[in-house]
Amino acid sequence: MRNLTISLLFMVLIATIGLGWVFDNVYQQFTDHTQQANAEPIAIIEQLGQQIALTLDHMPQPEAFIEQWQSEKGYTVSLSAFDATPLPEMLKTHLKQGQPLLLETEHDLAFYYYLPAKHSLFILRAPALQSASQNNMVQLSLTAAFYLAVLALMVVWLFPLGKRLLAIRRAATLFGQGKLDQRIEVSSISYIRDIETEFNHMADRIEALVQDVKLLSSAVSHDLRTPLARIRFGIDTLQEEDDPVMRKRYEQRISNNVDEMVNLVETLLNYARLDQAMLKLNKSPCQLNELIEECLKNKTCGGIALSFSPATSPAIIFGDRAYLLILFNNLIENALRYGHSNVAIRIEQTDHHITVFIDDDGPGIDPVELSTIFKPFIRGERHRQTTKGFGMGLAIVSRVCEWHQATLSINQSTRLAGASFQVTFQHSNKKYCL
Repeated sequence: MRNLTISLLFMVLIATIGLGWVFDNVYQQFTDHTQQANAEPIAIIEQLGQQIALTLDHMPQPEAFIEQWQSEKGYTVSLSAFDATPLPEMLKTHLKQGQPLLLETEHDLAFYYYLPAKHSLFILRAPALQSASQNNMVQLSLTAAFYLAVLALMVVWLFPLGKRLLAIRRAATLFGQGKLDQRIEVSSISYIRDIETEFNHMADRIEALVQDVKLLSSAVSHDLRTPLARIRFGIDTLQEEDDPVMRKRYEQRISNNVDEMVNLVETLLNYARLDQAMLKLNKSPCQLNELIEECLKNKTCGGIALSFSPATSPAIIFGDRAYLLILFNNLIENALRYGHSNVAIRIEQTDHHITVFIDDDGPGIDPVELSTIFKPFIRGERHRQTTKGFGMGLAIVSRVCEWHQATLSINQSTRLAGASFQVTFQHSNKKYCL
């Protein structure tokens, strides 16, 4: 929303200050030009009136001249008693000092001259050089041009915004119709780039959840079908069996199958809780050397040689200690389950990253399965029949890595020739170092 706010403020400043300044200058130039154009004719008329006033002041009967004046093109003359003229005393004083007085109305220009010998006023009226209607028309034109310019700016600003909003609406409509691969192409100059980015993140999350639901439903139906079939078969056999020893054996088998189903349901619930826990992470500075050592304390190696090479300096990351323990416990358990005789753990760090390597000498992971191995209820095909579990460990690891912005990758181990799991974290800020 920052881009939207900045662009809106910028547009408002241009519309109010920028356009106002431009049109104010245009009107000022028009006014100055009009005044300059009118200055010369006014000076000529004023000088002419001054000469007529001097002449009338020395004539014995100026009224006769006034009566014989031919009013053409709006020029009229008249005489008025000085004391009877309704003018302020300040203006009358100005006239007595020999200075002409110009009064302008909407329709004409009135030049007043004082005749000292006659103690009267000579008034020369001339047509207005610029009518008020013409001046008002200019003001209306400039006002209309100002609002049209503001409207044009609004259109220029709103067009890309409306285009991006329509793109979001179109993507949301298609997404709602079930096309979960719909995304918005985020532009670097978009006003609502943050909204578009969040929409894409939301779409990615929803698509991942829908895929998880489909995968969980198919996996659960598959993993539940086997113990249910065994339970049904055991119950049918139990009904036909009279031998107490055999009945007890079948009952134990049924109980084991029920336990297997309970474990499956608990695994599902735990994964669902993990899926909701991303909003409740309690992050703090964590020392990776100590985390790994804590994970190794209660591990049963079962004849497998387990080695740990800690970082030479404190390896600090910022994360939720409880979920980080779950992450590394699952990876170490996975290595111990599939390794033949050796599992090696080491921590390496640079100025910006810390990487935890967990290698084993097991059969490794088929490259074809790398794209799906982190999904829930997915196990390698070569281990499906020989290894117990529901295939949730790596799915949980992947989820915890996402919460901590860590990178999880699988490669072929160069040391032990098996699988090598690598978890890379951003190095914590120096202020968190212990």
